[in-house]
Amino acid sequence: MGTKTGQRGRYICKVGHYDIYAKDNLRPKKESKNKWVKGQVDSTEYVILHSKKTLSSGHKTKQTAIENAIELLNENYKLIYNLS
Repeated sequence: MGTKTGQRGRYICKVGHYDIYAKDNLRPKKESKNKWVKGQVDSTEYVILHSKKTLSSGHKTKQTAIENAIELLNENYKLIYNLS
């Protein structure tokens, strides 16, 4: 059974109630007789989502995405999730 990730990308982690996904930009695959060969990963972009709504995108590293998600959290949620 397949997954329904669609345009979101690979799930990375959860910060509070925000989800962080990684979108991979692929180079075109080389000619091969095997149809299962995928292209090589050229770059990765990290995206912060809440439910299905994109809050922030364009982060180059996982750490900057996590820091931005912590900044987006309300002070009450920071206390609940023990984030400082």
